Amino acid sequence: MTATSRPLTFGLIGAGAISTQHVEAIEAVDGARLGGVASASPERARALGERCGVPWTTDLDELLVRADIDAVAIMSPSGLHPSQALAALAHGRHVLIEKPIALSVRDAEAVIDEGRKRGLTVATVSQRRFEPALVALQEAVASNAFGTISLILTEGIYHRPQAYYDSGAWRGTVALDGGVLMNQAIHMIDLVRWLGGPVGSVSAHVATRTHVMEAEDTASVSLQFASGAIGAIVATTSATPEFPPEIRVYGDAGHARIVGETAVEWDVPGMSAPGLAAAEPAESATAVPGATATWGTTAAGYIRQYTDFVAAVREARPPAVTGEDGRNAVEIVTAAYESSRTGRAVELEGAAR
Repeated sequence: MTATSRPLTFGLIGAGAISTQHVEAIEAVDGARLGGVASASPERARALGERCGVPWTTDLDELLVRADIDAVAIMSPSGLHPSQALAALAHGRHVLIEKPIALSVRDAEAVIDEGRKRGLTVATVSQRRFEPALVALQEAVASNAFGTISLILTEGIYHRPQAYYDSGAWRGTVALDGGVLMNQAIHMIDLVRWLGGPVGSVSAHVATRTHVMEAEDTASVSLQFASGAIGAIVATTSATPEFPPEIRVYGDAGHARIVGETAVEWDVPGMSAPGLAAAEPAESATAVPGATATWGTTAAGYIRQYTDFVAAVREARPPAVTGEDGRNAVEIVTAAYESSRTGRAVELEGAAR
């Protein structure tokens, strides 16, 4: 761990659309600074590096060998995440990895094990966990305010035009991207797993309905949690228009429904409905005025997650969203793919995690 007298210096791996949110977050967080950019695209690397006033390169090793780089944020095509994370860890760099951490459980576990072996921080981007309404929802679940939970339901109704998948040869492929479950709905899958705990079995149907792409654009997933509760996830990128994501929790003592970032229904004994002030980020992580939106996502949640990541490194503690959390979401997605392929429920070995 580097000395706390200077900011934690990040290198960005990848310079695509979501890099905007990472840059804005790093610039907004006290104790963090951007030190460099690496991308396979020289045009994108140059544009981002020159805009931010930092060195840029197309050679990953050139970024990783720099003594001033403490951590990397990885936002390249998803299939490259594990190999790039392993390279960064081998150079002694902490890693913050965009969702998904990997496209397979095996690769995710390899990254987690390497970070643990080297005593380095491994975190997965899941910025929605820091939203005030979802923080309050998780606290209500953890305190048993809902009583015995029977159902956790979530919907990810997204719109992606064909041009989105045509914008990169890797988009929508099985080897480098995945479909709506691995790319978009994995945020909701992570939240469901965060709320419901270990999952015992997964049943699913996936289909490609309206796009020319290798992976799926529509999915329905049923979960049985180790607790006995049932979960359901429905997702598509074929909706017109797009709707805010929803998550609902039903128990025998209360229920809640979160739409976007708002608690539109909140019947939770002993807990008032969450407001935006319930979990405001620290002063060092205030919202960015005029923050850029990329497919509906702004830097606000990233600021909160970067604030936590920097603190986790400084305090030598686990981050709020760990590599294991990323692994657990990927486990559900890959089980859904297997279930849809075989027509059978898939039992998860990681149910006790």
